Amino acid sequence: MQYLNEQLLLTFECVSSIGTSLNLETMVERFLRVFTRKTGALASLYWQYVSEEKGYVERCFLGKQALKPLFKRPDAQSSNDQISVQTEGKNTFLYVTIDSDSMVFLFYSDKKDLELLCSIVSSFHSKLENAVRACKNHHDLLEINQNLERRIEEEVAKNREKDKHILQQSRLAQMGEMISMIAHQWRQPLGSISAVAASIRLKVSLNRLDTSSEEAQEQSKAFLLDSMGKIESYVQFLTHTIDDFRNFFKPDKQKEHVSLAQLVNRTLDIIGKALEINTIAIKVDVQSSHEILTYASEVTQVILNVLKNAEDVIKERHIKYPHIFIHIEEQEEWHVLSIEDNAGGIPPHILPYIFEPYFSTKSEKNGSGLGLYMSKTIIEEHCGGMIYAENTPIGARFIIKLKEE
Repeated sequence: MQYLNEQLLLTFECVSSIGTSLNLETMVERFLRVFTRKTGALASLYWQYVSEEKGYVERCFLGKQALKPLFKRPDAQSSNDQISVQTEGKNTFLYVTIDSDSMVFLFYSDKKDLELLCSIVSSFHSKLENAVRACKNHHDLLEINQNLERRIEEEVAKNREKDKHILQQSRLAQMGEMISMIAHQWRQPLGSISAVAASIRLKVSLNRLDTSSEEAQEQSKAFLLDSMGKIESYVQFLTHTIDDFRNFFKPDKQKEHVSLAQLVNRTLDIIGKALEINTIAIKVDVQSSHEILTYASEVTQVILNVLKNAEDVIKERHIKYPHIFIHIEEQEEWHVLSIEDNAGGIPPHILPYIFEPYFSTKSEKNGSGLGLYMSKTIIEEHCGGMIYAENTPIGARFIIKLKEE
């Protein structure tokens, strides 16, 4: 009865040591330590099968280092049994195969004494094998997760680089458009300055600046002051225009408190003259003037993209009595800006794709396909908002939604 109790105790302690960790070496070392101590084994070693190229790799050894040379690699064994015993002189080895791996125990005892140990090991062999497989699966899962995280980081980095490249291309494309807008903005004040200067030159050349009497001097002085005032006004307008464009391209990532109405006015300061020249009427309906904290320069860029697209399609389709309607309102937590034109709308089959990079309905020289993509990136990723487009009975409507932070 005492001998039976010892067997049961050995079995219980071995079973209790199985599955205590999902780390293979930790779990195996605990089991080897318990089994070696309870059975009186001199040493034990665990070999893990890695691959055909690497074969078996030593994972855990317990015992004196002088005994390690007695252990042969598992690929040198001829037995394919899950549990087997081999005797070499005074040394008896107990081999236990676990999911292609191998546990080896060294004893100084008769082979017959190990038959009982074989039966004990067979009673919990399946549990030990399942625990080893669980450890390996856990290790494989960790590696998959690590590889997945690394791949995600690499893809995110690639996307960031791609977005930087696209942003640079978009900026270059917009610079060409900006030069055209500057020409529109400057043409009228430069022409006016030239006209004022010409009138002064004409009066001087015709001796119209009369200083013969006090009254004539006052008239000439008033004319010159009025002319200089006009010139100064035009110069201020030009300077203001330069500031508008400089601020637009300024790489400033600071948020500022600003209303959507202010952003619309800033944008119209830039593109307004071009719209006026193309006889495109602008109507702005402001239902909310509350300020929000956002990247004002970037949102201005988005509004400009949408207005420029509306201008282009109106010109392309030769719309009679063209107009653009801008509406600003609040919808619950959203501050909403909608821009609607009367150019006939976006073809339904391309509407789902207009925000994709390099997608453009313009000719190759007039469109880069980046404006709306960058607009979506700015509004949704940089500003935490929403932008989408829909067709109306007379044209297209772009809707921008931003939250107040």
